[in-house]
Amino acid sequence: MTEPLPLDTVLGELSEDYEAWVIQSKNNGQYLVIPDDRFPGRKPIRFFMSEMDASRVMDAVLQARPALKKFGLWPVKVRLHDALRNIAADKQPDHADSFVVHSPNEVFDFVRELQSGGKSKQ
Repeated sequence: MTEPLPLDTVLGELSEDYEAWVIQSKNNGQYLVIPDDRFPGRKPIRFFMSEMDASRVMDAVLQARPALKKFGLWPVKVRLHDALRNIAADKQPDHADSFVVHSPNEVFDFVRELQSGGKSKQ
């Protein structure tokens, strides 16, 4: 298991106005949670560096899990600092409890894994 970085470490690496893309439900405003084998038992939200990467992952997720189409998923640009702070502050047990910020290289492997029907092995 990979040890997650502390929130302050991540925030310190990126400027306050850094923007990223996330997959969000048009219906209820919640972000999509996709498990990550590196962090067993966690419910991470995935962030991406481009709209194209978020769209590719969203398409792969919807192909693998067509039932999720009813949530009206779509890629949304967010201020990463604000989004990460909100995730950290939300203590509701059924909500996301962590995050992953994907580089473009990781997205390629992640999409391939989703399309093959396997779990993330990142």
